Amino acid sequence: MYPLDLVRALKMANANSGTKLSTLQLLDNFRKVHGIQGFFTQGLAPELARATWMRFLKFSLFPVVHKNICGLPESKGSPKTKAIAALIASVPEVLTIMPLEIAKIALQLDTQKIFKNNMFSAMNKVFKDRGLSGFMIGYVGVQYRTAAWSATYFATVLEFEKMINTLISYVNPDLVGLSGTKMISRLGSGFLAGVFGAAINTPGDTIRTNVQKIILSGTVEKMPSFLSVGKDIIEKRGFGALYAGFGMKSIHLGGGGALMAFLIPFFKNLFDKL
Repeated sequence: MYPLDLVRALKMANANSGTKLSTLQLLDNFRKVHGIQGFFTQGLAPELARATWMRFLKFSLFPVVHKNICGLPESKGSPKTKAIAALIASVPEVLTIMPLEIAKIALQLDTQKIFKNNMFSAMNKVFKDRGLSGFMIGYVGVQYRTAAWSATYFATVLEFEKMINTLISYVNPDLVGLSGTKMISRLGSGFLAGVFGAAINTPGDTIRTNVQKIILSGTVEKMPSFLSVGKDIIEKRGFGALYAGFGMKSIHLGGGGALMAFLIPFFKNLFDKL
């Protein structure tokens, strides 16, 4: 999935630039600096660390938060209670991944190969230039992005699964409940919930990418606000520019959502048997 995230970052970072570049131009510019292997390795280390820790927190905190605020297990919650629990659980998730978020975007947008694809080198540069506060650059956008996707995903994934099972029952009622059908409905519901979440959180992700790009470029002293950067993007390119990279992001998060919807119950059942 990582190359999709990389292309997403390149397209989003271009949303606020003076020259609008096509996807092919962005890819060619990146290739000239980092080579073909860069699409699979540039910024991969912080992304692996970030995604692993983020998903661990997301899926371990969510049921605990839901149980504490609603008094019910998440399996018995409503879309509303699930969304609320996911919003709350996203706060510690975002606070702890911010340094890795900064390192990842710094490496992905490193057009001079300053950091040599070393996340600690990128972190060290940010710390020297901005201190600890540098690791909170773009926090508002990252919080919006994560909270919006988590709330949408957890609130809708079961609803999408029910819809898929209903469609399957129309085709052949005997297929409902079979192991193969369960796999299809879980993968499908996870993908749809992931794409739906991407549709909700992409504008915030585009804005935060550009906030971080502006600060990490070293051309400004004062950090621009989330809203001011969003306004600037709309004035330059129109509202549609806030959805730069949506295609790549939807496949990335849809695919990730599908795998999580299938693999987490699978491993949970496996571990319960041990």
